[in-house]
Amino acid sequence: MMLFRHLYILVIGIALAQNGHTLPNRKLDCTFREEKQDDGTPVLGHTTVTRKALLLFGDIDTDEEAIRFKVKDSSLDIFHYVGTKPDDLECEISRYSTHGFHVPWPHQGAELTENKWFTVTIKNRHGKFTTTSFMRKLKASNLEVNEKSEAPTDDEDSPIGNTDTLLVQVNYIIHTSTPLIRTKLKQDLVLDCGYKIDHSTDVNIDWRYQYKGVKKKLFSYNGRNQQVEHIEKGVGAFLDQIKNGNASLRIRNVDINNEGSYTCLVYVPPLFGTHTINLEIMEPPKVSLNHDSLSLKEGDEQKLACDAEMYYPLDVTMKWQRQQGREHLLPVYLTNTVFSSHKPNKDGTFNVTSYFRFTASLRDDGATFICQVGHISLEKAIKRYVHVNVEARSQILLYILILILSLFFCAVLIILLIHLSKVMDKNKKKPY
Repeated sequence: MMLFRHLYILVIGIALAQNGHTLPNRKLDCTFREEKQDDGTPVLGHTTVTRKALLLFGDIDTDEEAIRFKVKDSSLDIFHYVGTKPDDLECEISRYSTHGFHVPWPHQGAELTENKWFTVTIKNRHGKFTTTSFMRKLKASNLEVNEKSEAPTDDEDSPIGNTDTLLVQVNYIIHTSTPLIRTKLKQDLVLDCGYKIDHSTDVNIDWRYQYKGVKKKLFSYNGRNQQVEHIEKGVGAFLDQIKNGNASLRIRNVDINNEGSYTCLVYVPPLFGTHTINLEIMEPPKVSLNHDSLSLKEGDEQKLACDAEMYYPLDVTMKWQRQQGREHLLPVYLTNTVFSSHKPNKDGTFNVTSYFRFTASLRDDGATFICQVGHISLEKAIKRYVHVNVEARSQILLYILILILSLFFCAVLIILLIHLSKVMDKNKKKPY
C-alpha cells in the first residue's frame, strides 16, 4: 500500500509539472466587449457591443446565460495579482488581434491551440491595481466540446454566441499596483509595472510619457541584446530585475513637469501588453493668518488676511466664518471678502490671499473669525482662527470731549455777543 501511495503521488507530481498547477474553483463576473461594424459599411464606423461573460477556473461550471471562458490549468495564476474581494473588481474581456502575425508559442498541455487571443483586464474599483492577461483559445477534446456552444473556426473574428463556452489558457500577464499615483513634490517614486510569461523568452520594454500635447519616449530596452537603447534624464529602471519580470520605472525628486500619463509597454511577440499610469501632483497649501488674536477698542478698523501658499493644482477654496464666543451655534459665513489673484511660484505652485476689513464693535467682543481653506490634496479643510476682544472706549474721554465742545460754543457765543454790542453802540444816535 505504501509503495502504491508513493507511485500515485509521483504520477500526480509529473502531471502537475507538465500541465501547470491545478486552479481552485472560482468564478468571476465579467463583460465581453467587442467592436461591431455598422451595417457592413466602413463609412458608418464601429459600435461597441457588450455582453455578459464569466471567467471560470478549475472544475466549476454554471448554467447562467453568459459567454463562458473556461481557464484550463496553467502555470500563470491571474489571481496572484488580484488581492481583493470580487465585489471590488471590474472585469472586461476583449478580443485581441495579432493582425495575422503568427509567432509559435510554446504550449503547455496536450490540447491544440488556435490563433485566437483574448485579453481579460481586471481592475480594482478603488484604483489599487490593474492586471491584463492574454488568453489563447484551445481546441477542446471531443469529451469537452459541445458543437452548439463552441465557435467552429480559427478565424480571429469568428462569431461567439451568447452562451458559448471557450476553453482558454493564460499565457502572459502584465500588471501594475500603481494605476494612479498622487504625490507631493520632491518625492522619489516607482511606477510599478511587472510581467509574467509562461515560458522563457526575450522581451522589449518601452516607457512613454504624455501630458497636454507633449509626448516623448522615456526608456527603451531591447531584450534580445539585453541593452538599454534610450533613457531620458531623470528616470531609471531596475535593469538587474527585468529578466525577473520587473519593468518598473523610477523617478527621483518629482517636480511639476513630471505630472502626466506614463505608459508601460512590454512586447512579447506577437503580444503588446500595456498599462497606463497617471501621475498627479498634489501639494497641499500652507495656510497662515496675519493675526492670531486681536485686542481692539470700539470703533477701531482692522484688516484680516489669510494666505494660502505653495499649493498645486490651482483650484483652492477659501471661506471666512464668524463664530460668537463659545456658544454652540453654527458659524456664519462672511460675504464681504476680497481675493487676490493666484500668484505662481518658481516651482510651479501657487499663492493666493483672502482678506476683509471690519470696524470693531462691542458685538465682536469674544468672537472668533475663521479662515477655512479647501484643496483637492486635503481630506478635510484647513482652519485658522483669530480670537477678538473689544473694549468700550473710556467715558472720561467722552466727558472731556463734551466739555471742550461746550467751552468752544460758549467762547463763540461770548465773541458774538461782544461783536453785537459793539455794532449796536456804533449805530446809536449821538445827542448833538
